[in-house]
Amino acid sequence: LGIQRRGSIEFGRRREATDISIQMAGFSDDRSNETSQKRRRTSASANKSSGDTEGKNKRTATLMDLDVLDCSICFDTLTVPIFQCDNGHVACSSCCKKLKRKCATCSLPTKSRNRAMERVLELLKVPCENAEFGCSESISYAEMSTHVERCAFTQRPCPFSGCGFTGSYEGLVEHSVSEHTRSLYMFECGEPVFMYPKVGERVVLKEKNTGEGGEGRELVVVECFETPQGRIFSASCVGPPMGFMKFPYSFKFISSVGDKLCFESSAKSVREVSGEPPSEHFMFVPSYMFPDYKLHICINRKFTLGSYTTTTS
Repeated sequence: LGIQRRGSIEFGRRREATDISIQMAGFSDDRSNETSQKRRRTSASANKSSGDTEGKNKRTATLMDLDVLDCSICFDTLTVPIFQCDNGHVACSSCCKKLKRKCATCSLPTKSRNRAMERVLELLKVPCENAEFGCSESISYAEMSTHVERCAFTQRPCPFSGCGFTGSYEGLVEHSVSEHTRSLYMFECGEPVFMYPKVGERVVLKEKNTGEGGEGRELVVVECFETPQGRIFSASCVGPPMGFMKFPYSFKFISSVGDKLCFESSAKSVREVSGEPPSEHFMFVPSYMFPDYKLHICINRKFTLGSYTTTTS
């Protein structure tokens, strides 16, 4: 491989112990003979015990250039499924959809799955991207993006406008409490909190009580955006997805003449607050209901495990 990205990654495949160097750039002329040898090795290894297989039938290789696992169009990490055109040009599923299954390089249809590359991604084990911050897990390369979203060590920027702090989920909560106490809104589940979000600014809330299981350490961010027809209000939760735990909330908007709007949704877990108007899960308030108004938010915590659901309020 020509261009190298810093670091190397090892991956393994179960076979008989053989001292073989793998050439990534070409193939042997004796391909048919090599194929039959592989079949014999596979047949022989199938009769061995799992313990023997674990000890003797493991071969490893080092991939020196991780760039080969990036999409050639958007340069993001390839994930399953992977598609290719008839000329072998590879594209990620996202680019494939955006280009309407037309190759960006040669314009041929991009319809075939690249099963070999998908298999490589499934077998490849890599350290978490947050290893330098304390995460010790090794994850399948194909599942890295999902893991990073949920990893407690993923670095998250402070949601307060103008603050340059970046830290882990736990560090971000501690920073918000210690450095932004005066600006931090405290809430209790099921109790409404009055606020007056300004356009382009954020209101950050944290639960008053912290439970033994870590409940109450979430940061909920409310944003307000201006549009030609009115304003948009939305709420999100900064932190890793909780899986079985959700944060349903309700907005109650009251104009100066008593007109009311109510909206219910669930706060989506995000790595960072984008600062962009959301495309879904928001409350729209028409211009005639401004400038004087009252806005309440009521946040709950809902646990869902199978068919069992309970709400804290």
